[in-house]
Amino acid sequence: MGQYYKPILGDKYGLNCKVFDRSVDGQYTFAKLMEHSWWENPFVNALCEFLYNEPNRVIWGGDYGDDPEDFCFYNCSAFYVPCYRAIWGDKVKPIGVSSSDFSLDDKFLINYDAKEYVDLNEYKVASVDKHGWTIHPLPLLTAVGNDRGGGDFHEGNTGYENVGIWAWHLISFADKPPKNFSKFPLVFKEDAS
Repeated sequence: MGQYYKPILGDKYGLNCKVFDRSVDGQYTFAKLMEHSWWENPFVNALCEFLYNEPNRVIWGGDYGDDPEDFCFYNCSAFYVPCYRAIWGDKVKPIGVSSSDFSLDDKFLINYDAKEYVDLNEYKVASVDKHGWTIHPLPLLTAVGNDRGGGDFHEGNTGYENVGIWAWHLISFADKPPKNFSKFPLVFKEDAS
């Protein structure tokens, strides 16, 4: 079976959370992780605009990521951490996004908790596959529940060990990385492509 994903953003304290339903201007976006986690996906790029110069905590939560251990993050002792029900519960009312012309080109993906950044131009060059496609790094870095369903980013693919390592970290996109942050060498590539 395929696992469906929804992202959640929270402020620097993990509060004021927003859950997104993957729709853009009311149009459905495919729900499996590797159906929408691509460089120019309209939903993912529109969601990234929320993070442009606005750090938020991010989880890309899968509906199979329902083990309480999935939400035990090493960096989260000082603030609220959502659980499975905060993303997939019956009372959650996810929101959509409006279309955006936001682009990852010439941007940096910044993790303020780890004091790291990804140069997205370098990432794109290293991660483009033989068909010209590039995996969007944000959903994979923040995924919870990966490798439990069809359509996930499976073990054996390049970068698999980095899936979920930035979940619920304070993240933004910016035009320049902060001083004294380290470059994080990241590549995600489906090796069977």
